[in-house]
Amino acid sequence: QIKTGNNDLYLRKIWEVNPKYIGKHKKWALHAKGGEYRRWYGNVDTVINISPKAINHYKSDHVARFPKDNVLFRKGITWSLISSGSGFAMRYLSDMTTFNLAAPSILFHDEKYLIYILGFLNSVVARSILKILNPTINTNINNIINLPLRIENIDNVEKLVFQNISLSKSDWDAFETSWDFQRSPLLSHVTEHNHNWLLSEAFTTWQTETQDRFNQLKSNEEELNRIFINLYGLQDELTPKEEDKDVSIRLADRERDIKDFLSYFIGCIFGRYSLDTDGLAYAGGNWDADKYVSFKPNENNLLMLTDTQYFDDERDVIVRLREFLTKTFGADTVNDNLNFIAESLDANKYAKGTDSETIIRNYFINDFFKDHDKKYSKRPIYWEFNSGHSKGFKALMYLHRYDTGELAMVRQNMHNLQAGMNSRLSVTQKLLDAETVSKNKTIDRRIIANLKKQIDEIVKYDQILGSLSANPVDLDLDDGVLVNHAKLQNGYKLLSKL
Repeated sequence: QIKTGNNDLYLRKIWEVNPKYIGKHKKWALHAKGGEYRRWYGNVDTVINISPKAINHYKSDHVARFPKDNVLFRKGITWSLISSGSGFAMRYLSDMTTFNLAAPSILFHDEKYLIYILGFLNSVVARSILKILNPTINTNINNIINLPLRIENIDNVEKLVFQNISLSKSDWDAFETSWDFQRSPLLSHVTEHNHNWLLSEAFTTWQTETQDRFNQLKSNEEELNRIFINLYGLQDELTPKEEDKDVSIRLADRERDIKDFLSYFIGCIFGRYSLDTDGLAYAGGNWDADKYVSFKPNENNLLMLTDTQYFDDERDVIVRLREFLTKTFGADTVNDNLNFIAESLDANKYAKGTDSETIIRNYFINDFFKDHDKKYSKRPIYWEFNSGHSKGFKALMYLHRYDTGELAMVRQNMHNLQAGMNSRLSVTQKLLDAETVSKNKTIDRRIIANLKKQIDEIVKYDQILGSLSANPVDLDLDDGVLVNHAKLQNGYKLLSKL
């Protein structure tokens, strides 16, 4: 195992650093460190610093630990030291991945039986014996080594295990935080439909795909249980049946998956992803405009989150969403797809307006960043400028596109927004003066009161932006989100909390 002695300094989430520096012989390496209950594959969302300077620290520090070279980057089996929920679960460890104390791992002098043993360890037989050997929530190396092992029926077991790894990897890679994420799964089949399709139909297809994958994995796990129950003569003691809750891949979830779709859309706006290429298109380094043909990222590293449309260009989230849906699902289905998105969100929570665009706007203003922050383990890559409680100014930027001119650019766009708010205030005041219907007067007064609070808030926020933009700071991705987030704010309340 590797023990850093200072995880804050030497560990990062995969998405924090530039991916071109991640690999066996680079500064950062994939790093298993336990995680939630999950069998077969996954739970690797961390990298560790393996630069010569870092390795020297691990070897010399009295708290740290670093293994011999012959232990590094070996295929193996890993698990989470502390088990919870459904309990013990083993995963394949690739030869690109290191591991630490929270992820005990078994390596093999001869990898011939690795896949077979992974199948055995994830069987009901191994789990039942482990409960006898060690009834605690901690599963140590010795508990595994002490399991009685019989090796028979190798071909059938390996066939099932290879398929299980593949099924679990497909599930893991369907979500943005995976190292091998390619694109939103809801866009996997749009080309087949000539970009003339309904988002609801894409979700139904995804729903079927996840259910089929789930059913196949459950069936395979029960077949492995059956094999090992027979091999160990435990037909009268154990059943091969697996409970649905113990099958550790995800079924479709409409609200979650639509929010993930919107997250992918934001990634395309900032150029992290592209409709024209799979995987990461930009996560630091040199910008390649040729990667973006179908859908152009925002020229500026900024996206406004406003409660009404003040701009008809790249600064407005709904303008961009309409364009994105046109490029992906076709112009004729945009309104239907907006309706489906709005219906997928918590309608009661976001339905201050009756139309889909207002519901979606309210989601982006109120909860998108909260969801993003949670999904990215409080190490978000899209940061939210936030003027305060009245939501006078909210906007997103992409950490990996930050430069020292960012805050000055943001400030100028905020001034443009402020001018738009003043104009709207003037128009609404004139409407109020001419209005005769009491109900409409109440609505106008509410709009005016809210605008005044927002404008006052922006004026105060402008002082913060002015001070910070006058002394711009450089950010280093290797320092991680927490350090950079605090560094940019420099003690001011510039950004939403992590």
